[in-house]
Amino acid sequence: MLHCFYNGIENILKRAACELDQKVPVGPSWHSELLDQMSQASGARPALASQALRDRLDDYLGFRHVFRHAYTFDLEWEKMAGLVLQAEPKLAKLEADLDVFLAGRGTQPSA
Repeated sequence: MLHCFYNGIENILKRAACELDQKVPVGPSWHSELLDQMSQASGARPALASQALRDRLDDYLGFRHVFRHAYTFDLEWEKMAGLVLQAEPKLAKLEADLDVFLAGRGTQPSA
């Protein structure tokens, strides 16, 4: 669930980077660079995610790395519990940031 949660957020950010910035980071640190890119305004758009959300998503990015590069039987609930319990508030924060972003671009989110 955590892996899918973060991948969904990352896919939103990648799509926005591709469509709005016409560039998606490449290379070994592209995941972190994508978070940085989309949490900063560019000449073409306001920031898509707040810096506070970017910082909070860093732990999910770290989990994604462990999940992708470690065996799943090495996962420890004690290390994952906070991420699982905070997933819903992080999603709500992303939704709020996206509403602000869309309002700033003159596009109202649909209800």
